[in-house]
Amino acid sequence: MPKKTVDAAAAEPAAKKTVTRRRTKKTEAAQPIELAWDHVATRAYYIALETGGDPFENWMRAERELAPA
Repeated sequence: MPKKTVDAAAAEPAAKKTVTRRRTKKTEAAQPIELAWDHVATRAYYIALETGGDPFENWMRAERELAPA
């Protein structure tokens, strides 16, 4: 039986690699955003330092700014 040469070995098909798919992590978007009182108070304080104005309006502005975060 003849010996295999280097060229004959290269002509054989290579073994297939196993393909694994990466999965993305599911985000927990279903949970509502909870604003902490101290975060809103701190932001309202800094708004008051910047612009002054009504404390209630500053509080409402701080809540609006922090809600999407």
